[in-house]
Amino acid sequence: MNLPHSIEAERTVLSCIVLDGPTYLIKALDYRVQPDWFHHLPHKKIWSSIMACHAHGRPFDAHILCEEMKKAGSLDSVGGVVGFSEATGYLEHGPTGVTFTYSLDQLRELYQLRQIALISEETREAALVRKASLDDFVSKIGRVLALKNATNLTKSLAQAATDCIGKVADILAGKETEENAGLEWPWLDWDREMGKATAGELIIIAARPGRGKSSCARQVAWHWANKHGNVLLFSREMPIEQLAPLFAQVRSGVSWRAVRRNQVMDSEGKKFTRGLEEVAALKTLSVFDQDRTLSQITARVEACKSFMPVKAIIVDYLQRYDPQQERGETRDIAIGRMTMALKDLAVSLKIPVILLAQLGREVEKENRVPRLSDLRESGNIEQDADRVIFIHAPDTKEDGSTQDLNDQSVQRIEVNIIQAKGRSDGVATLTMSFHRPTTTFNAIAR
Repeated sequence: MNLPHSIEAERTVLSCIVLDGPTYLIKALDYRVQPDWFHHLPHKKIWSSIMACHAHGRPFDAHILCEEMKKAGSLDSVGGVVGFSEATGYLEHGPTGVTFTYSLDQLRELYQLRQIALISEETREAALVRKASLDDFVSKIGRVLALKNATNLTKSLAQAATDCIGKVADILAGKETEENAGLEWPWLDWDREMGKATAGELIIIAARPGRGKSSCARQVAWHWANKHGNVLLFSREMPIEQLAPLFAQVRSGVSWRAVRRNQVMDSEGKKFTRGLEEVAALKTLSVFDQDRTLSQITARVEACKSFMPVKAIIVDYLQRYDPQQERGETRDIAIGRMTMALKDLAVSLKIPVILLAQLGREVEKENRVPRLSDLRESGNIEQDADRVIFIHAPDTKEDGSTQDLNDQSVQRIEVNIIQAKGRSDGVATLTMSFHRPTTTFNAIAR
């Protein structure tokens, strides 16, 4: 297969860097140039040598690079000094910023086209011999979408500062946008104590099973969809058929369990029906219960954002999704790739992404407040998250009285909402009431 490439663009990039050093290298690093951007193998090796010198703080003019490649035994593989000179002395009239930028854009575009061609051919061949499934194809699409994020141009500090000046001016003029101000939580206490959910955040909400993390996520999803616009909720915890009445019980204040058992009065049944009608009328909340992998989630998000502005994404919950472990890879590493990709998704779309997660059993065994290390596969989750929020039901309430969490006749229990990590807003703890029959969180009146 004759893959798209440009020898001239590759030589121009290498020549500019070797002839005029750091200025051009910094721009190339802003573009996130990788060895595979160079199709011609000798050019790929020269780029790797430039990066090695840069990593060790050495100058990378032609003489030093040749000596370093000679020591590494790679100079002959690029055609010796003559081949090196042809690749790095390509420009007769010296480097220019315009030529360099144009060539970088070419390198990026041609690299993307090569990857698309290879992935397409790989998928085609597998399909022809009947060794491919629809899930495999979606996974390939996920690789293409990841490629897009990996090759996005990095914004400079100067550009970021200039953009921020504009944001500050808008804020002072009373023109706050959702991106600047963030999305309000359904509860004022959360906004006041923990800060609003802001663009680019990966937010972890974690709890032990049965402590209401999915219920919390549903209330957040409804509030944001009703107030701000399109919210995508990915659920492997429950199918859509089970979720619809759970949303309705929050809207109506009538327990779905009681309705299902025909233990409600006619008036309550009518209230529950009106709740279902509200659910049916809310078109800005989309629920997906068939996606099982990160690739499928990413492909779904890309498809949705092509025809509607996405305001937030909620994934329920991490441990229920297949992290797609590669050969020889531990689950922790695969989980790390997943959380990192969701963080990248939040940044690229400039929206908050909420990821639900489970806590380890030690919290219950030791009867204590959760800490970051209690997150299952905690290292990667803790590292990638911008904030981590725990839902914890203590044995002792705020007023000093005790509560038996195993007594199902108790309809309301107190729960602590603990922001254990907050990059922008710090840590906080607040107390809420959880109504078990309708799985609803409420602020406690002060």
